[in-house]
Amino acid sequence: IIMSIRKRTSKKAKNGYVYEVYFPYKINGITERYSKSGFKTKKEAQEHEALMLAELKENGSIKKEIKKSLENVYHEFLEVGSAQYQSSTIYSTKKNYHYFEKELGQLPIATIDYSILQKYFNSRSEYGIETNKNIKKTISRILNFAIKVGYIKSNPLNLVTVTGIENHLDHEKVLLYDDFKAIINALDKVDFKRKAYSIAIQIGYYTGLRISEVLALDKSDFDLDNNLIFINKKLLYKDLKKENYTTSNQMKSKTSKAIIPLANPLKHSIIEWFKKNPYEKVICDIDGYYINPNVLSLDVKNLAKNLSISFHFHMLRHTFATNLVNSNVDLKTAQELMRHSNINTTMSIYTHVNDQHKINVINNVFDIKSVEKVSKTNNKIKTLN
Repeated sequence: IIMSIRKRTSKKAKNGYVYEVYFPYKINGITERYSKSGFKTKKEAQEHEALMLAELKENGSIKKEIKKSLENVYHEFLEVGSAQYQSSTIYSTKKNYHYFEKELGQLPIATIDYSILQKYFNSRSEYGIETNKNIKKTISRILNFAIKVGYIKSNPLNLVTVTGIENHLDHEKVLLYDDFKAIINALDKVDFKRKAYSIAIQIGYYTGLRISEVLALDKSDFDLDNNLIFINKKLLYKDLKKENYTTSNQMKSKTSKAIIPLANPLKHSIIEWFKKNPYEKVICDIDGYYINPNVLSLDVKNLAKNLSISFHFHMLRHTFATNLVNSNVDLKTAQELMRHSNINTTMSIYTHVNDQHKINVINNVFDIKSVEKVSKTNNKIKTLN
């Protein structure tokens, strides 16, 4: 390798010149040439020259500079690298991209490092932690694709710490049984679509199924003789018109596909519903079309609000898990019923629910009424003595 540093004239430079690193090298007998200009001092050029020599020695070649921006790679990911992901993941990627498009989108992919990313997430410390975590997942997805296609060598996001405000969202709450019954009773008194909503909520309450799984169910998925439900698909609806909604066997995880028990209260409702519903789809509108999960959630949320009840469909899954914990169901059985692929997920729910139960116990012991009760009891004891 013949290495050289050239001094070249430059109208943009204050002193009228810059330094250029230029040298030829061979790969498999073929001569390649490397050059990079714009160095202000000869020392800077020499340092860069040494780095390129080290890379050539280590890798046998010199990686060409990638000038693509994060936005370029994002679009390339959607076109080329998204096939392995579920449609919901791609939808989430598109949804989250706008959060960092302005700050990071135009940056060259090769220049995005830990400091840039950490500074960005530091600027979002006053936003919700869950949103920030989802943004991190989206950026990481794009950077991992960049590694696959050779644009970068490593993912700097692995070193980044994400903070934010803990939001107490509705889906983390538990739906009390009385509130559950109040919503069901209100829906059962309305039209066909609202009665379908009622069945969907009952399925969610008694099974812990995700909303996309509930809305994909067919009548043939229910074995009423053996009290079983076959979970094997989910609804695909995002970016689709109502008439094009369909189902997919590609679930969230391998354990999402399962055969689960059919609870007696749910069985009774299902039998009555099947008599009224002429379609093979369990949850559908009067014309037999699948129902959009977002529409169902919003409609029921508004109805529940009129009843002074806080509701979000995912609350049903958390309620199901909480009922398992409070009924002392063992961890392994709970994992199978929740269809978690990782038992740590089940354990985290158990820990959260148990911690909340302890808090409730303490609050019940030391609330005003309890204190008054203890005080009156002590007074009676003193009187007797």
